[in-house]
Amino acid sequence: MKNKVLILALICTFTFMSCSETKPCEVPTNGFLTDTDFQVKMGSSAAVDVFNQLDAAWAKRDYETLKTFIADEASLSFDDGFVATTPQEFVDKIKADAAESTTEGGNSWVTNYAFALTLTDDGSEETTIDSGDWVNAQFTTTSTDLNSEIDSEIYYEYYHIVDGKVTQWNQFKKTIKK
Repeated sequence: MKNKVLILALICTFTFMSCSETKPCEVPTNGFLTDTDFQVKMGSSAAVDVFNQLDAAWAKRDYETLKTFIADEASLSFDDGFVATTPQEFVDKIKADAAESTTEGGNSWVTNYAFALTLTDDGSEETTIDSGDWVNAQFTTTSTDLNSEIDSEIYYEYYHIVDGKVTQWNQFKKTIKK
């Protein structure tokens, strides 16, 4: 009888413990932003999903879909220094670059990685840097022009994605010669 009471007590204890409220897991910070109180932590997979959809539209040269991922007022900095501020300017620049690469023999890219980071909240409604996520991505292109001095190019891109739209984008390029 004592064993049955003990087992019943254990079952009741475990039942009550499993019903207790659990706190959401805090995402640990893993970096900093100079001259601020912000800390960096892992971002959401939802931002990476937006990036993947944008990248797929770009690969298909589906410019109308691509524009839907760009905020109406954005800052989109290309590796050559050009800055687009609207979805249409962004698409026009991509079209011009695509036409140029086609005449030079063309190239294609491979997405090497993408991950999202975010900043801790500063408590101010006036700043937007701490909203959304920053998706960091790397791409590699390989030249198909046999006469080119360039073997490949590596692109590093940073997408600030807020509510499913890119509000800021920066692109950097490293050229690998043959």
